[in-house]
Amino acid sequence: MTLKKASDEKFTQFNHVAIDGTIKKAYNSNNNVITKKETQILLDYFNGVPVPPKKLDKLHKPAEKILKYKKMNTEDKLELLYDINTQFTYTGQNKVPVNDIEARFMKNKKGNFMVAYNIQSAVDYYTKLICAINVVQNPTDHYQLPEIVNKAIINTQTKPKHISADTIYLNQISLAYLADNKIDGLIPTRKQSKEKQGRLNKNPYHKDHFQYDSKKDAFLCPENQYMYFFRQYTDKNTNDKKPEVVKRLYCNYNACKHCDKRNKCLSTSTTHKTITEYGSELKKAMMLKMEKPENQEEYSKRSCVEGPFGTLKEEYLIEKEKVIGMNRTEQKLYLDALAYNLKRLYNIKQGKQNKKQEFIDFCERTSTMNQLKLDATIF
Repeated sequence: MTLKKASDEKFTQFNHVAIDGTIKKAYNSNNNVITKKETQILLDYFNGVPVPPKKLDKLHKPAEKILKYKKMNTEDKLELLYDINTQFTYTGQNKVPVNDIEARFMKNKKGNFMVAYNIQSAVDYYTKLICAINVVQNPTDHYQLPEIVNKAIINTQTKPKHISADTIYLNQISLAYLADNKIDGLIPTRKQSKEKQGRLNKNPYHKDHFQYDSKKDAFLCPENQYMYFFRQYTDKNTNDKKPEVVKRLYCNYNACKHCDKRNKCLSTSTTHKTITEYGSELKKAMMLKMEKPENQEEYSKRSCVEGPFGTLKEEYLIEKEKVIGMNRTEQKLYLDALAYNLKRLYNIKQGKQNKKQEFIDFCERTSTMNQLKLDATIF
């Protein structure tokens, strides 16, 4: 309803929707977990299978708590343990949180693992309204684009002209979905992202420094020699839910053989350089598309998705919400998103939008007071 109001008031037509993911800490300590082995011991015990007392004595505190907890009868304990056992099969992890069994261990931005949920969000660039929220167990964002975009389309009752996402969403499933639904997707390759951030490999003969020529379907090496396409093959993925991996190989044996820089470019056991490109023709087309300045400019709007995440974490304190279970976590986040959207609509309606200069002044003032390096792009 908040999104419909924004559309009726002509605040936005949802022409550009950006998506991204973040992790939200679950209501479960990292230490309050049970292993697969301990789960099986308890299942045997409560099913009447003889279990040596030594095994029960060696149980860790979370498993021991289930064993000795008097407010749960045996049937309830068995139901909990069977649910935990199902999560081992479903997630592939060797530990399951006891308090919130649907949560998973995920790596945060600092590289530390924590019991969490993956929160996907879609945000309208022009109003900064949240168009969709999705809570998933997958620890990465790779294959989340179709579901979150579908939710955004249903909620906004319109198909966005542009969908922007970062590199992690660049895969066959995402690209095929965008193509099938005739949505203009904007997703850079890993190299394009690294190039914009100034993080290309320092080795001048690394793949990062081989420039692709679309007309010749070849890579130009730092010594101005072309590496031509010669083979494509497909690796079947062991996971049925993931697509097959398409590999395209490029090389130029003769050029490498007579190159006077081969010692810097190749190892002693390698006869020639081979460039391996992953992905189908759709990925190749996206790479070429993101080389165009007008698409790069449109993609720069993707940063709008970060703001609502920050607001939900800092102002709404979603990390501290005492909610258990994936569905309940999602329902609580719907309420948070609704509250956020209502405030955004009010501010837009009242004309209380922050001006660009106010953001610039705030950033400069903060960097001066805290002696921080100012590194921000404000649109």
